[in-house]
Amino acid sequence: MKQLFLAALLCLSAIGYSQKDPAYPANQKDLEIKILAFDKEVFDAYNTCNTEAMKEFFTEDLEFYHDKGGMTNTRDEMIARTKQNLCSRPGWKIRREAVPGTLKVYPLEGYGAILTGEHRFYVTENDKEELTGQAKFTHVFLLKDGKWKIARILSYDHGPAK
Repeated sequence: MKQLFLAALLCLSAIGYSQKDPAYPANQKDLEIKILAFDKEVFDAYNTCNTEAMKEFFTEDLEFYHDKGGMTNTRDEMIARTKQNLCSRPGWKIRREAVPGTLKVYPLEGYGAILTGEHRFYVTENDKEELTGQAKFTHVFLLKDGKWKIARILSYDHGPAK
């Protein structure tokens, strides 16, 4: 009897987990439009050091894995590091730009989506912008209660721009 109850509980959990949020896009093209627009919003905030706006784009339990910087365990830690390392130097700023043709969106049934691609980084210092590097990334998006947020980030293979 106990085994039957556990099996039924597992089935109900799986059914509940796989149900889509009503705000989930109806098809792949709509999903791509939604995720790519969201990615642009996130990096518009990043590129302008709008850390208050950035809070809305990430889950509180964000995990950010960076091949050069290690792991960041929360949204608040990631934003604090962004303020300290990228947004605190007068006359200096960084800009992230997605590399055209590299972005791919994959659905994650019952959860959200994955975005992969490559991005380049530019640094402006003394009003002169310079391309400083390129990397690959993977973002895992969660859709919960009609709102998209980034829950996991992988940023890797950093090197010179191609």
